[in-house]
Amino acid sequence: MFKKNYFARNLLNMMPNSEQSVHEKKLTEVMKRLKVENYKFNWDRTGCFVEFHYKENFYRLEHSVQKAKRKGIILRNGLDCLMELTQSLEELCGIIDRGMNDFETWISGMKQSPSETKQPEYQEEFEIRYKTMGRQNFTEYNRDEVKEAIPFGTRASLREIEKNQMNQRSLGDNARF
Repeated sequence: MFKKNYFARNLLNMMPNSEQSVHEKKLTEVMKRLKVENYKFNWDRTGCFVEFHYKENFYRLEHSVQKAKRKGIILRNGLDCLMELTQSLEELCGIIDRGMNDFETWISGMKQSPSETKQPEYQEEFEIRYKTMGRQNFTEYNRDEVKEAIPFGTRASLREIEKNQMNQRSLGDNARF
């Protein structure tokens, strides 16, 4: 009984990785059939792409869940998009193998210059750390210089207002008419 449950748990753990590796292996085989040596691909939750150089031209093939949805095809995620893109490339290999046209003729409309590739809308996150200079004494700054630098003036801090009010009270108590 232990072996049966152990096998079932491990089989379920391997299934998603297995599906991914099958599609990636198919893509590798298709790219070999097309005689493309250097290529790059990626997929995420919403789509996938394959980029490659063929006879000194840059090509980028993209597919997404949204594009498929517009055509009435339901895809779950980027891995499904990669599967569809790989299947399309396999069909293109079949057409080329029949001798109808060569690969360059079929993909000539998909050329992109490297400058046309989309730059991500965000940059990689990084962390900035600041060292504190400790508590600073602002009374050492010349207030006249600050007023010149800031045309609308400076406001007194809450402590200064309270201090002035206490001074005025003490003056009021001491002053007799």
